[in-house]
Amino acid sequence: MTFTDRYTIRMGERAIGSYYVWEDGSVSYNTGWGCPWDIEKELKELGLDRDVEQRRKPIRSLAELTEETNRVPGTRRRIYEKAPLRAEREAEPTGERYSVYRRSAEKGDPDYSDLPHDAPHSEGPHTPEGMREWASWYQFNKMDDGTYEAELDEAWWWGGGHNDGGTIRRIIPEEWQDLPYDEFLERVVTVSAAAHYGFTAEMLRKKKGLREFFGYGEDPDA
Repeated sequence: MTFTDRYTIRMGERAIGSYYVWEDGSVSYNTGWGCPWDIEKELKELGLDRDVEQRRKPIRSLAELTEETNRVPGTRRRIYEKAPLRAEREAEPTGERYSVYRRSAEKGDPDYSDLPHDAPHSEGPHTPEGMREWASWYQFNKMDDGTYEAELDEAWWWGGGHNDGGTIRRIIPEEWQDLPYDEFLERVVTVSAAAHYGFTAEMLRKKKGLREFFGYGEDPDA
């Protein structure tokens, strides 16, 4: 069984847990790592003092919080506020994506690039001399709330021959989608460490179909 909605619950600026609404109508709440025990009394009064078993009946304080009347207006993301809590729905990928670059792509593929897209590795005080890191892929994902995510997978050669790294996923701030396309691209390459690996707004500007993928319509100068 999968969930239909996942929320980060905050009290002030502090994330206190995650709230899940499952496809069969049941719900669950998990306290965050390192639960803020200094506000344990306040959480207990809201029914959020400990992990809550998955159940069909909604958790009253969270059910009331996520009512439409408490939704923060003017945002694509679903955000709800009712003192003293705030719920931020975590967007989920729709499966629609635009692949900018894949290290394994062959010449002629849309996401092929003959640029190396690597950089010197600078993490840690004992980085082996000459060690390199690289981007394995770089893409954008369309999310189910109308926002977009930038995703970049990085890897590096770790001294004795071990591949290390990880995938970086960052939601592109939705207010950027109201900017002119060229300015939007200038900002987009600042997330997910893309600029670190040599990706530029000019490179993105040359990608066919990317403008339409982001909802800007056809290029008027094409």
